[in-house]
Amino acid sequence: MLALTGCPNVGGEVGDGGATLSGNQTIPGSPGGSGGPGDGSGGSGGSAEPPRPCEEVFAGLCYGEGQDKPGEGGEVSPGIPPLTLSDIAQFRPQPATQRMQPDGWMVVGLDTNFYALIDRHVVSGTLLGAPADVRFTPVAYRWRYGDGSSARLTTKGAPWSAQGLSEFDPTPTSHVYRASGTYVIDLDVEYTAEYRFAGGGWVRLNGTIVLPANPLRATAGDAVTVLVDRDCAQPPAGPGC
Repeated sequence: MLALTGCPNVGGEVGDGGATLSGNQTIPGSPGGSGGPGDGSGGSGGSAEPPRPCEEVFAGLCYGEGQDKPGEGGEVSPGIPPLTLSDIAQFRPQPATQRMQPDGWMVVGLDTNFYALIDRHVVSGTLLGAPADVRFTPVAYRWRYGDGSSARLTTKGAPWSAQGLSEFDPTPTSHVYRASGTYVIDLDVEYTAEYRFAGGGWVRLNGTIVLPANPLRATAGDAVTVLVDRDCAQPPAGPGC
């Protein structure tokens, strides 16, 4: 049973199929009330008021006739204050998984391919006392490569093979290290958020949520090329293979 605002003596429940009302409302000055003048006794001191519209209950509030539920038409009902990201703090987006190629090492002067595993997803829960969904969409990827350089990109990247590329080919998310050493690579993902009540329309919230992915630790080294007088792929292998 929900506690209602502005609807005395009215009870209601919210279910998957909508909301239902039960109970009654006593109008000041109407017959059948109790008390002195003006308190529902029907005496000469009472002043009759028209009943306040309360056709259904949603999220614990009484909605008047013609008012939309939150999410319908892309706008929040006047009965609900504008929501912010802090209102959906209990809904947590999924963190991205950061990957790199080659895995765990880099060649100085050649491209290292970084990419993230994450997609748009929906988290369900309760918002303002009613069932709700929050949809998170990754929109930006902030890489810090550990060598003093960084990049904010709008693509999450992909493995070389998925892009039809060969190993060490440049990609939109690749990075070139210029010195040997061990580096820690950090990735933060920015998400936008939308919410909806009871399967209604999505309502966009202002701002973004930033969530870190897993850090990577990798070592960069120099590549050594050796010339041999035979094909290393065919036996017998030559010196230096």
